[in-house]
Amino acid sequence: MLDPRRIAMLLAVAERGSFAAAAGDLSFTPSAVSQQMAMLEREAGVQLFERSSRGVRLTPAGRSLVRHAEAIHLRLLDARAELDAVAQGTGGRLALGSFPTATATFAARAVGIFHAQHGDVEVGVTDGEPYESVARLRARTLDLALVFELDSWPAVKDYDGNLVASPEDVVLEDLFDDPFDLLLPVDHALTAEQREIELAELAEERIIGSPVGAAPWGMDLEHVCKLAGVEPMFDAVYRSPDLQSQQAFVAAGLGISLLPRLAQRTLRGDVAIRPLMHAPVRHVRLAWPAGAYRSSAATAMGEIVRAAASDLRLTG
Repeated sequence: MLDPRRIAMLLAVAERGSFAAAAGDLSFTPSAVSQQMAMLEREAGVQLFERSSRGVRLTPAGRSLVRHAEAIHLRLLDARAELDAVAQGTGGRLALGSFPTATATFAARAVGIFHAQHGDVEVGVTDGEPYESVARLRARTLDLALVFELDSWPAVKDYDGNLVASPEDVVLEDLFDDPFDLLLPVDHALTAEQREIELAELAEERIIGSPVGAAPWGMDLEHVCKLAGVEPMFDAVYRSPDLQSQQAFVAAGLGISLLPRLAQRTLRGDVAIRPLMHAPVRHVRLAWPAGAYRSSAATAMGEIVRAAASDLRLTG
């Protein structure tokens, strides 16, 4: 039988690439980690590491064991969570993930309602980009999370195009759609009339905040423009998920951009919003770790979040 403690240590070594780095994370000495990994190799009956002065590399057998170790580690975390819930009966902790515009518009209110109804439960909220919340769900450091996806960009993919998890690692539940509108300087020619802007009118405009491949809505906008026979001109002058800073660049006259309606509650006075024909849409979803135990507190929070989301009115 493989020792679960050595399995956890194996995962730390695999992630950090050396016994010394893993030892620092785990509060052990490097020699203790090395000894434990040697014992794990004896238990497994195969060589798991290639050792060098630069650190360690997993052998094919080591990589195979790590894949199983990850699954074992997650199941042990789920078992611990379920046993804790049974032992506590009431109380306990709940970890909710969100993203800033969701937190500002309805998630904070949902947490307040939950606290009033379940004051014995300690709630922690962590804001982040969708892929960050997915990674935390997979690691079981979150119980549930609010995320968004676009047609061309799933929540399991970071903004550099790397997968942080497989789609099977999370269960996604639709809440509502959050459309994007066109974000312009207040004195831009396209603000002269209160009307929906056609994609063809973007042909000569510089589009900032989401150059192709840098953030998700750029790919969706490129796709709908292509269908309309328009080639958008992206400008990589600015790259950040911070929507307030994005407004500042637009206000400075550096170009135009898109802004989701959830973010328009804090609109600057020197920018303007106009609806855009066939604009991209953020699909806001409630995410759960697949196969994980759902405590009564997590279930209750899910119900409150659904109700808070259904009360939103995202009009243009």
